Order: sequence, then structure tokens, then C-alpha cells
Amino acid sequence: MTDLEAKARANHRNGNNCSTSLAMAFADILGMSEAEAIRMVPPPRSIDGKCGTYLSVVAMLEKLGIDKAAEYEKAFLEKNGSLECKTLIAKRAGTGRNCNDLVGEAAAMLEEMIG
Repeated sequence: MTDLEAKARANHRNGNNCSTSLAMAFADILGMSEAEAIRMVPPPRSIDGKCGTYLSVVAMLEKLGIDKAAEYEKAFLEKNGSLECKTLIAKRAGTGRNCNDLVGEAAAMLEEMIG
């Protein structure tokens, strides 16, 4: 687990939503404060009910000028089967995996895409 993934997971465990947990972890890379990064990312489910980890990473890729949103969406769908928050929660029920796992996975994927 990378430092950024651990930081994003810790942010989430400390009560932040999935979207802001990622933004806070990557604020330095984005060149902004945590508060600025939080304001930059959309809240979970705010766009067509989509998962906050998906929305946050897309917003950060755009902010960084990295044209990999389609690549991220494809990888996210391959790994999770849906972009919709409620579907992802339902699919993980009883599996021992939760939203914190999505936060960690999204952080790792974003870090890899940034290079």
C-alpha cells in the first residue's frame, strides 16, 4: 500500500466521504490546500448517482491536465462492474469489502495514472 492510498483510507476512516478523502490525500499533488481540493471535487452521487471515488478521480485527472478519464472509467468498471454508488454498496454487502476499499483502490489507480 502506498502512502497516498494509506492517507486516503485514513481520511475515509476519520469520517470524510469517499470523494473528499481522495481529494485530501492528493491535495499536494494538485498544488492546493486540502480545503481547496475538497471544494474542487464533486460530492458522492451528485452526478447521476455515481460513486464519489469515480467522480473525484475524474475531477483530479482533469485538474492535472491528464487525459485519462476514459481509461480510468474503463478500469473502474472492469474492477467494480458499475459506476453507481448504490449498486457498488449492494454488490459489496456481505463480502467484507466496503467503501474504504474503493477509496484505497481509487487512490492506487490515480497514483499509477499520474506516474
